[in-house]
Amino acid sequence: MEKTTLTSVGGVIAAVIASLCCIGPVIVVFLGVGSVAAFSVFEAYRPYLIGLTVALIGLAFYFTYRKQEIKCEDGTCKVEGAGKLAKTGVWSATILTILAIGFPSLGFAPQSAVNKTVDSTAIVTLNISGMDCKACAAGMEGSLAGMKGVRKAKVDFENGKATLEYDAKIVKPTAFVDRVNENGFTATIKKGK
Repeated sequence: MEKTTLTSVGGVIAAVIASLCCIGPVIVVFLGVGSVAAFSVFEAYRPYLIGLTVALIGLAFYFTYRKQEIKCEDGTCKVEGAGKLAKTGVWSATILTILAIGFPSLGFAPQSAVNKTVDSTAIVTLNISGMDCKACAAGMEGSLAGMKGVRKAKVDFENGKATLEYDAKIVKPTAFVDRVNENGFTATIKKGK
């Protein structure tokens, strides 16, 4: 593998790891397994990984666009640049990197699941602490929405709240608190209005 390819791939990998704290919870929700908060450990390393990403992508551009002198047997030299494939690869890696780093701000969130059979509707609000980003909220929202008896689930990252519309004959609010706690966050049932 040439230097351009290695640095491009390295840049994309570093960008994905830098955003794993936000990409991971969304993946976990779609797979329906694991703990949403487990990925928050990557948040502390995000600035360093983004710096590494920028350095690797910068090196990829340098290796791709620098002019190289090629010595020939007859003593003449010619200047040669990278081919179209290398340039396309570097730009593709850059776009993937920007998407990975920007993922927390792009607003990708799974839609709340709606269970069809809801008999006696009740609403509860939970206070949730420990969420690092909107993707944590999206992951928690998907986890709560997938519970039996839940009609709607909405998790608000900015306010640290979750509002659930559910069938009180099927599920109790304490089950929501347990689900949030199982996912690595802390929840309490909000009292009063």
